[in-house]
Amino acid sequence: MTNTRIRRAASAGLLVAAIAACGSSPGPAPAAPIASAAPPSVPASVPAPAGIPAAALLQPEDVRGATPETLEQGEYAYVRPLRPCGGRYPSDPTRTAAVAKRYVVPGRTPETVPTVVVQFIGRHRPGGAARQIQEIDAALKKCRGGLAEGRRKWDVIESDGDTMLVRIGQRFSYADEEPATVNHYAALARVNDVVVVVADMGWENMDGSEKLVRDLIGKAKTRAGTVH
Repeated sequence: MTNTRIRRAASAGLLVAAIAACGSSPGPAPAAPIASAAPPSVPASVPAPAGIPAAALLQPEDVRGATPETLEQGEYAYVRPLRPCGGRYPSDPTRTAAVAKRYVVPGRTPETVPTVVVQFIGRHRPGGAARQIQEIDAALKKCRGGLAEGRRKWDVIESDGDTMLVRIGQRFSYADEEPATVNHYAALARVNDVVVVVADMGWENMDGSEKLVRDLIGKAKTRAGTVH
């Protein structure tokens, strides 16, 4: 898909409503290691709920100046955290605090479109985050999904135990266009007793960026280290 394609309205809810609970498809090979260098040290400016300090969230300087928007309950639920099977995890009750934000990240040039980045952070009781990562890993193996109508296909691109990169594919048609596969990318990581997700949900009917997710998960892991 190119930036000149006809685009639908940029509503996160419209894309979510068109899909069911399981779905990633073959795509480009990974480029660089998942984790990246720590972000510049600057005062945190993003509000967060009690239990999740503002410094734990991606800051505007991490996302090309984008400001955070709080996600509604259930919006992008399948990446809060990753839920390829759609249901709850046994470790969910160990979560003591959580926050989810959306950033509309500008393109690198005026000619390129923005992209929607979702971040989720969940703090758990001791041992709960490790259990949740194990349960998500098992779910990704069990519920790979597919590209049939109303489904998602989940493909693990890379995993090192506590960090994984996933491609989430789905068939999507807009107006009178033929259905095409749209790929979004999500990275999941554990930092002590915290589970963090960064996902690029693309823009309208265009793909997300694996490269951007690889960059942001490194920054997100560093910032999540402030959660105690």
